[in-house]
Amino acid sequence: MTISDKNHIIIVGCGRVGAELALSLWSKQLRVTIMDAHPHAFERLGPEFQGRTVQGDGLDQEALKRAGIADAHALAATTASDSINIVVARTAQEIFKVKHVVARVYNPRRAPVYQKLGLQTIASSSWAAQRLEEIILHSGMRHLHGAGSGEVQMYEVEIPERWAGKRLRDVLPKEGVVPAAFVRGGRAILPDLETVVQAHDLVQLSALDSAAEALRLSLNEK
Repeated sequence: MTISDKNHIIIVGCGRVGAELALSLWSKQLRVTIMDAHPHAFERLGPEFQGRTVQGDGLDQEALKRAGIADAHALAATTASDSINIVVARTAQEIFKVKHVVARVYNPRRAPVYQKLGLQTIASSSWAAQRLEEIILHSGMRHLHGAGSGEVQMYEVEIPERWAGKRLRDVLPKEGVVPAAFVRGGRAILPDLETVVQAHDLVQLSALDSAAEALRLSLNEK
């Protein structure tokens, strides 16, 4: 499901990735608030950004409230500190019940630990802002991790109701994607293209960027 402009997205940390994410989301006419402890950080946004900026520490719950976290649909923690990002993400998820939360991490070895806490993470890379945006805007398709230099990415896809009863070969792009695992009712199997899917099944797959984009477009069709 794609977020409408009525939904509110908060970005904590106006570094390179946070600023890039804010500008991209704003260009899609979404409601964006970006916060940072240092007011000069907002200079990265440039004059084209017309969203809201809030000076404040993401660890401060009062600052998060000033940023409007009470009505936030999604939050991305993109500061330069893994520890801060995880605390901010858990605060948003557990205290403020934000529906979609993702944290950027610089040390990929920590990612499995954070994922066990129910947090979605993105490792630091030149694609970080793009991956963060994918998670925020495409809740039915979750990025897991990348391989090599990012040429191949792993995703988890939740099967929408309109795909129920179809084979994987009928719903996945014809090229550039390989299903790796299939989960239904907590039980995992190795799928093939003849596997018949039901609503809310989870499919983990590897994909090239072109195939991932085609899959995102297909998931967002009404």
